[in-house]
Amino acid sequence: MNDTNPEQVSDPEEYAAGSGVVAAAGMSPYATGGGGVTFERRVAVQYLAHLLVGDGASELGDDFQVVRVAFQQAPGQPVDDLVVSAARRWELQPSLELALGVRRSPRLVLSDESTRKLIRQFVSAVIKAPTEGPESRLGLVVAGPQPHAEQLARLADLATAQMDATGFFDLVRTPGRVNSVIRKRLDQLEELVQRALHDLGVTEAETSLVQQRVWQVLARLTVCMPRLESPDETDWAGLKNSLIPVARGSDLTGASQLRDRLVELASAYSPKSARVDLALLRRDAHAALASTTRR
Repeated sequence: MNDTNPEQVSDPEEYAAGSGVVAAAGMSPYATGGGGVTFERRVAVQYLAHLLVGDGASELGDDFQVVRVAFQQAPGQPVDDLVVSAARRWELQPSLELALGVRRSPRLVLSDESTRKLIRQFVSAVIKAPTEGPESRLGLVVAGPQPHAEQLARLADLATAQMDATGFFDLVRTPGRVNSVIRKRLDQLEELVQRALHDLGVTEAETSLVQQRVWQVLARLTVCMPRLESPDETDWAGLKNSLIPVARGSDLTGASQLRDRLVELASAYSPKSARVDLALLRRDAHAALASTTRR
């Protein structure tokens, strides 16, 4: 039995949750090799499928369904990989906007350049969040369950239950209230946010401002860990099943063809910074849709 304690590991971000072993840096099965575009496209297909089927997603909350999917919306959106607009069934206009950063296997540490860019985008989104219009939320999508993402999700869950940054930091940093691995992840995040503020022009941010921005990011953040890639494609297979009612032939063969068509469309939409609603998606996926769905 390996009795390694994650709370004693000097670099807890390298601790594989539940495994009792320390992984070598950079050796994540998702981090090695190419294929980042494939993961981002599969994430996009998930939301295009929600749009076609007319249902929602847990990260949107109760009663919300997807009404629009936008691709690569920078510079208007700091977090721009995907921007999902959602509405309740009785609403005529979207009342929720979820800006998603898609990263296969992020290392949430200050030394990771890609992570610094991601957190800078999140902080910028909080600073620029409009006071009117749809509710603005943030999302991080990673490839399946991962220790860093799970720790961040735990922090986000705690932040949403606190009315201010002071209460949140007091809770997390009170000995015995939260696992020390989570506390250390918050330390890393605080350093990342401080660096982000510096990069955004706030050269000497006080601790209170840094912590305020950390809490604001976390309180708006949802962490999604869909299983879309090998070795675990559970959610990718489930997506095909969900398309059966709207696919041509209303069977698995038709659903598979429709899913493939959505992959093609996602690949075409991204470089065009497309903004896609149900009418446009039905037009573009026409040949793979059931006749009732086309109308």
